[in-house]
Amino acid sequence: MSTDRDRQPPSANRSSSDSAVDPRAPRFGQSITGALLLAGAALREPLLIYAVAVILGVAVLSRSRLDPYQLLWRSVLRRIVGRPNETEPAAPHRFAKLLGAVGAVASSLLLLAGVTSVGYAIAALVGVLAALAATTGFCLGCRMYRQVSFLRSRGVLG
Repeated sequence: MSTDRDRQPPSANRSSSDSAVDPRAPRFGQSITGALLLAGAALREPLLIYAVAVILGVAVLSRSRLDPYQLLWRSVLRRIVGRPNETEPAAPHRFAKLLGAVGAVASSLLLLAGVTSVGYAIAALVGVLAALAATTGFCLGCRMYRQVSFLRSRGVLG
C-alpha cells in the first residue's frame, strides 16, 4: 500500500521553509491532535477539545507563524532527531490543519451549546483522522487538497 509520500511530485524536495515541510513535523502535530481529541471524546472532557480548537485555530489564523506544534518541533524535537532526508509540500498540510481546526472548533461550539453527543462524535472523527495520518501517513485533508488542485487544473472548479 502506498502512502501520500510515495505520490509526491519531484518538487516535493524543495528546500524553502515556506513551501516545504519536514514530513515528521505534521505527523508530530497530528499525533498530539489525535491523542487529545480522542481522549477528550472518550473521557467526555471538553477542555481537551477546546485546547485543540485553540491550538489549531491560532495556527491557522496566524498562517502557521504561531503554531505551538511547529514551535515545539523546531525548538526541541528537531534538535534530537536531526534534519529530514526529504521534505514535502507544505500547502496540503496547511489545508489539512485548516480542516482539523474547523472540526475542532465546530465540536467545541456544539459542546458549548449543549449538543454533546454530536460534539464528541465530531471530535472523535477528527481525532481518528489525525491519528490515522500520524500513524500511517495517510492524510485525508492532504488528499482532498490534491483532488481540489487537480480539479482546478482541469477547469472543473473555479
